[in-house]
Amino acid sequence: MKFAVIADTHIGRGIPLAIAEFRREAFSRAFSDAIDKIIKEGVDYVFHCGDLFERRTLRPHLVMYTHNELYRLVLETKKLHGKTPKILMIRGNHDGRPGSDTLDYIKHPLADYLHVFDEKNITYKDERINVVGLNYYDEIEKAYEQIAKPAMDGSGVKVLMLHGFIQAYNQVPPYSSSISLDQLAKSNPDYVFTGHYHRRCKPQRLPNNGWVLTPGSTEMYDFAETPGKGFYIVEHGKDSVFTWVELEPMHIMKQAVISSKRRRPPEWYVEKVKGEVEVFLDRLKASAKPGYIRIRLDGSLSEGFPSDITIDIPDDPLLLWVDVDTMKMELPALTVRPKRDRVDVKDHFSGFGEFAKDIREMHLMVGDALEEDASSSTGLLKPTQRVPYINEWVKRFENRKFREAEE
Repeated sequence: MKFAVIADTHIGRGIPLAIAEFRREAFSRAFSDAIDKIIKEGVDYVFHCGDLFERRTLRPHLVMYTHNELYRLVLETKKLHGKTPKILMIRGNHDGRPGSDTLDYIKHPLADYLHVFDEKNITYKDERINVVGLNYYDEIEKAYEQIAKPAMDGSGVKVLMLHGFIQAYNQVPPYSSSISLDQLAKSNPDYVFTGHYHRRCKPQRLPNNGWVLTPGSTEMYDFAETPGKGFYIVEHGKDSVFTWVELEPMHIMKQAVISSKRRRPPEWYVEKVKGEVEVFLDRLKASAKPGYIRIRLDGSLSEGFPSDITIDIPDDPLLLWVDVDTMKMELPALTVRPKRDRVDVKDHFSGFGEFAKDIREMHLMVGDALEEDASSSTGLLKPTQRVPYINEWVKRFENRKFREAEE
């Protein structure tokens, strides 16, 4: 048997807003490129480990595009290799929540080649494999113990799909839920395929002798990520073979940092920024590929203000966007702004108990929406754009109990 393991395609992502259409095109191009390569491999199963889409509210043409690409994968694989692959998908955190799931958009009664896991249907079984699909949950460890682990039985090759971080395998960010390799091994899977972590992680043996595998995202999600995006092909057997398939990015995306331990005038930073842009443009010309760069300034000003650090962007079609981030700069001594400790939203609202997690998630969702869709004149969302978030707030309030009823 041959598998394709892919995750975090984030179709529809348009952040940063200034280059939204370029970003959306890049994520779609990466997905189509992956489909082309999966067709060529002639796999039996495709495992998509969450975050197929970027957000719950989608442009209709992106939904149709995704549906058509999945159907193309099936038709062309059958034509070239004489077999119909099964596509199995779980919900990631960007795909929505139970009852409000973007994966519903791609379901179809006649699409028997597609299996989407949900809360009432967490297993897929045929004569060869036994798959448990664990959708995204805020507390992955608890969800695994209560939902996935009891379902990991039966014959055939045992596969667990999940969307979350794994300790000692992924670099788990602060405040993030995660699960250990030992916990995963207790259900005795042959394979654990995971999404949510955007970096590629090489196959690693579990304590039970099974394998864990994280393919990472198919496109650079933000400027802080490293290139080298793609997916895995797995040939199952006595000695399983793992082949990394890299995807060629549509654009070159770079983040640079200019720092100084001494206080400098705005002109010093301007010259450094110009130098970074020139070097980046030379790189674009050498590769004949367009790109965008974000330059973060990390230092102190001896005079003036961050707004004084401006440059004329070279007029070249390859240079799509230049962003100079001055948010972390220190002002001159007499105008230093007060320092503030960064506090996680969930911690700030800890007095609300479990509801603090909902506040944090809504804060992130609304922040993304504002960055992508806010009006350029008011900085706000249109009333029709706000409605889904208002409804989600109401739903979450209704699902929480804040105090015991007085007798």
